Amino acid sequence: MTRSTIAKLPARLSFCVISVIAIATYNFWLRENFEAHLIILGFLLALTGLPHGAIDPAIARQAGWWEGAFGLLIFSLGYLALSVMVVAVWLIVPELFFVPMLIFSAWHFSEDWLDYFDRLACLAISSSVITLPALFYPEELLAIFAVLTPATGEIIVDSMRLVSVVSTLGVCALCLRAQRPNIVVLLELAVLFFSAFALPPIAHFTVYFCVLHSPIHLGRSLKKLGITKTLVYAVPFTVLSFVFGIILFISLPDIDVSSRFIQVIFVGLLALTVPHMLLIGLLNQQQERTV
Repeated sequence: MTRSTIAKLPARLSFCVISVIAIATYNFWLRENFEAHLIILGFLLALTGLPHGAIDPAIARQAGWWEGAFGLLIFSLGYLALSVMVVAVWLIVPELFFVPMLIFSAWHFSEDWLDYFDRLACLAISSSVITLPALFYPEELLAIFAVLTPATGEIIVDSMRLVSVVSTLGVCALCLRAQRPNIVVLLELAVLFFSAFALPPIAHFTVYFCVLHSPIHLGRSLKKLGITKTLVYAVPFTVLSFVFGIILFISLPDIDVSSRFIQVIFVGLLALTVPHMLLIGLLNQQQERTV
């Protein structure tokens, strides 16, 4: 077991514990309170979700992509331009927006398990995490896509159900074939799959993105940058992300508050995630070329 693998065990064990608590809390307290789901998601995004992307300028600077105040300004404007472009594409042709974003997200999230499995296996895991809600909660997921991409929501959900079966069977086969499986990772996968069954789509996504994916990414960044530099970048850019979300919320049509929150959370998050995923992907390629 590598040093980096050992360093990730506490975060992964914490995820398992917190996820079990979240599943129990939802089923005994929050099942009928949809607004509470959105509020909790917003809080956790502020705590871990947005900060893990807000430190991208610091990561880019460490990689030598910019220097000085003018370099930071250019990098930030480029980052913002990509985010605005994503929102514009969704506003104009939402049908062309979500399928590429789901595929792109599956590739990005697959990096959470690269210390343990090869890329194809990791893609099977991330695809299962993303698509399993369509198998267990098709109506709830269809209601979400009816807000985000009404013309193709049913097709997307049906496709996700098929992908969920194939990818999950692939993950099960992978675990059965493993000669020396990591017990913590197997427990984590079991919790993730149980989360998709026991929690509705928004709650399941919240648990994965805010309790596992973002803390893992933040932990890596803390090791590279240190806590002071991380906070210097994370706080102001997280605040700017919230400002971006408020502007998007105000600019949306006058529909019910829950629908607008869904649009802001998912579209806004994807808008910020696209430049984040591009940055991480380009940095990984840069590191592979230098190895």
